[in-house]
Amino acid sequence: MRKVIVVIIILFVTSGLYSQRTDSLWALYKNTKNQDSIRLTALYEMAWDLIYTNPDSSYALGVKQLEMARAKKLKKFESKALNTIGASYQMRGNFVKAIDSYQKCLKIMEELGDKKGIASAMGNIGSLYIDLKEYQKALGYQMRCLKIVQQIGNLEGVASALNNICVIYTNLHDYDQAISYAQKSLDMYDLLKDTYGIASANANIANLYSERRMFEKALPYQLKAIQIAEKEGYTQLQITTGSEIGSTYYHLKKNDIALKYLNAAQKLLNEDPEPSAQVLVASTLSEVHQAMGNFKEAFKNYEVSQRLRDSLYRGDIQKELTEKELQAEFDKKLVADSLKNADEKKITDALIFAKNSQIEKDRIQKIALYGGLVLLIVGGGVMYNRFRIIRRQRDIIELKNRETEEQKIIIEEKQKEILASISYAKRLQEAILPPRSLITENLQQSFIMYKPKDIVAGDFYWIEVVNKDNLLIAAADCTGHGVPGALVSVVCSNALNRTVKEFEITDPGKILDKTRELVVETFERSETEVKDGMDISLCLLNKKTRTIEWAGANNPLWIVRGGKIIEFKPNKQAIGKVDKPALYETHKVKLEAEDCIYIFTDGYADQFGGPNGKKFKYHQLVELMCTISTMPINDQQKKLETEFEAWKGNLEQVDDICVIGIKI
Repeated sequence: MRKVIVVIIILFVTSGLYSQRTDSLWALYKNTKNQDSIRLTALYEMAWDLIYTNPDSSYALGVKQLEMARAKKLKKFESKALNTIGASYQMRGNFVKAIDSYQKCLKIMEELGDKKGIASAMGNIGSLYIDLKEYQKALGYQMRCLKIVQQIGNLEGVASALNNICVIYTNLHDYDQAISYAQKSLDMYDLLKDTYGIASANANIANLYSERRMFEKALPYQLKAIQIAEKEGYTQLQITTGSEIGSTYYHLKKNDIALKYLNAAQKLLNEDPEPSAQVLVASTLSEVHQAMGNFKEAFKNYEVSQRLRDSLYRGDIQKELTEKELQAEFDKKLVADSLKNADEKKITDALIFAKNSQIEKDRIQKIALYGGLVLLIVGGGVMYNRFRIIRRQRDIIELKNRETEEQKIIIEEKQKEILASISYAKRLQEAILPPRSLITENLQQSFIMYKPKDIVAGDFYWIEVVNKDNLLIAAADCTGHGVPGALVSVVCSNALNRTVKEFEITDPGKILDKTRELVVETFERSETEVKDGMDISLCLLNKKTRTIEWAGANNPLWIVRGGKIIEFKPNKQAIGKVDKPALYETHKVKLEAEDCIYIFTDGYADQFGGPNGKKFKYHQLVELMCTISTMPINDQQKKLETEFEAWKGNLEQVDDICVIGIKI
């Protein structure tokens, strides 16, 4: 059975040859005048230089690093030491202790908020579960790793996670999903211009199709893989891919071409022998020659493949059987010699036996008596000691279980308190949002798509009725999301309300100027510098004259007229503290019947998703707005929501979303 090429990358690996650097690294560590971070880094790099050749020494250095990091209370280096220890356990096949070390590393990374470290630890744990054949657990960790590396833009990590997920689905025999993720990893390696990754990913996809006997689909990927391998000089990949291409052409009944690739692979193997690859090439050559009627060559290659296969899989067994056969022959000869001489020695042996039998009997009885007493004493001691150990372990387990249960109760209570507080904050935030009745009363041909990322949001929409003809409406995006974003939104919404009601300003540009002044004034009361604020798109709509006055801070205004976007660009400065503040510009526009007005925050365009896990981006949003502008207003909102969910798929929503649409 041909296997898919497995590429599982353990993150946090520092490269280098230990023999070339050990003296200088050890000197850095031993010099106590150096900073703690320099000494710990030296230990870390020495440990990783040894990880593949001497994992026991790597473990010892990792323990030394862990002790020093804990003594100095340096959490980041503590997590790196735990990662080193986990890797050394993994190299020595102790997967249970490896997972325990990686879990401790993950916990510290989560405390530090180090997303790159969290993703690395999850990837390591996921790869271990693959080795343990716990594929569902492995899938969970790799999926969580993938989400994080996508969020932080770690493209190498994305490619690695996608490849690992492909491996998991392959082992679960879910070939459709395996091919899907293999294709995604190929796209990512293309983006990174990683030639080895591109070649390996192509070979992976080809092998998955071959497993399903879809040889015509496998062939283009194999040809692409070997083309890159030949160009870049990846010898082993040339050999394996060349033999796979030969097998594919054999199944497609194109034996002449199959022979060409197999002979080329065999030539490379003569220069760089590798037994398992030699078996594959020789066995496939045997099949091809047999199909072509070259029975002599077929038999020759069959003999080669069998000989190599025997040397790989049966060598140790054959050696053991041979040794046993020789021993049996030797024992048989001893017995025969003994029988031959038995008669000659019978009389002498009888006399000797009569004399010594009683002595031997007495000796055996003494040995049995003393041996029995010793065994009784030792056995009793072992049993008593074992009883003490079991009782102590039971007490420890019971204590740990009680502590775990108590911690669980505390955590659950804290979680309830936090959720209750956030839910109450949601009710407070909803109080600053205008009621839906105010919107439908004044803008019947309109919709608001409002999707907070968390329970509370940094985005909000704002409406103020100036008089029966004029209406102010805005879509705003405050710094952050969740509880911090919600707090900033309260400050910014209050500043908008004061500007319009207290200072009676209705010009959009001047509203933004005054709002910025009030927001900065509020945050300057803090003892620490606060640079939070908001981006906003603000309109003054005159329903009678069909005109609109608009100003924006980082967020634009789009008007769709006749299927084309008319974009009004905002001032490139947020509402908040900036180095060189400028006045916001007010734009005036005459509207026409069937015009569609759209104001929005950046959450929709920044959402990751689609077939390659990329951002939606504004150019797609432009096309979508032009498409929906001819629909009834309620259908426009439904279409936006449907497209968003389809694009997001199983990925997490990355930001709050607010989109407001008005049809004239």
